[in-house]
Amino acid sequence: MRFASRLKEVGESATFRYSALAKKNKVINLTIGRTDFDTPSVIKEKTKKAIDEGKVHYTPTKGIPELRECIAKKLERENGIQNLDLENILISTGAKQIIFEAVMSIVQKRDIVAIPKPSWVSYESIVKLAEGSVRWIPLKAENGFIPDDDFLSVLENSNPRLIFINSPNNPTGAVYPEKIIRKIVDIAERKNAFILSDEIYEKIIYEGKHFSPGSIYENTITVNGFSKEFSMTGWRLGYAASQNREIIDKMNLIQSQTVSCAVSFVQYGAVAAFTADARRDVEEMVEELKERRDHIMKGMKDTNAILVKPSGAFYVFPFFGGDDLKLADGLMENGVGVIPGSSFGSSGRGCVRISYGSASEEELERAVNIIKEFIAEIQYV
Repeated sequence: MRFASRLKEVGESATFRYSALAKKNKVINLTIGRTDFDTPSVIKEKTKKAIDEGKVHYTPTKGIPELRECIAKKLERENGIQNLDLENILISTGAKQIIFEAVMSIVQKRDIVAIPKPSWVSYESIVKLAEGSVRWIPLKAENGFIPDDDFLSVLENSNPRLIFINSPNNPTGAVYPEKIIRKIVDIAERKNAFILSDEIYEKIIYEGKHFSPGSIYENTITVNGFSKEFSMTGWRLGYAASQNREIIDKMNLIQSQTVSCAVSFVQYGAVAAFTADARRDVEEMVEELKERRDHIMKGMKDTNAILVKPSGAFYVFPFFGGDDLKLADGLMENGVGVIPGSSFGSSGRGCVRISYGSASEEELERAVNIIKEFIAEIQYV
């Protein structure tokens, strides 16, 4: 049977594959890109109320006005993104769907898309589905996976149609300084390129400060959602905003012919995410995640790995050297599930991604001991 040729270069998500193996093998699961916290009760209660009130039918394709208004006010107040009315905002079934719609709206065959590496595994696959051409822009562990002058030079010379930014970053936990993002924006302006700013980990920051390129560049698509901040990965709700309404309208056209709209009662429930009660729950979660981050950093410091302290998200991305696929497989056999770093691009070779989002300090301590024993045994370092 013949299938579409566009699928030839699109493989299974490595994160899903290793996560499934970790669950099957019942190991300490440090593969998962989520936390083990519950969705704030105020959101759940508002969602239940919406169901009871019969808010279970189609909504406007761009999303319910109440939620878009909350998002617009949040982006103006917290991100400095001005001049957004409700038509400049699109709500969809998760940030991944939003990214897909943005790429499909912008990228034509062989258009160049600049993606920092290492980066989240789905960026490349989505660009390939759009038949775009990925230009990897390497980041260096010795620079904390923060873009430097070499990065900026390669980025400018790539002549991109679209530039991806992800800060705080998956898999490295790096938080890009404002001055770096401003330099990336300068390049985008000179090249007349779009910026897709994936800000899904925006509120999970321990040191540093988040800066949104959409506050200074109108051809930015700001992507965010509720999955990480509010522990709503299974609810599937994300959004895009741009001062360039035309790109939002194009994305909305794709949405109207695919998912139609985000789930109605989920949208109504998410309005409660903008309350003081929900914010308080998030603050408590971030404090706990910071303690886990510090715990795992302390435990890993004597492994001789190149270990960059993450300033955000809930991942550590140590470099051990050697074959990271064999390392991840070996750790799985010994009771710890991690993601091989090369899954995130060639700059991740020799690394593994360790997620501390859904593991207790006791589990993290056991996992670190297993990792150290395994590394010593096979003499990776």
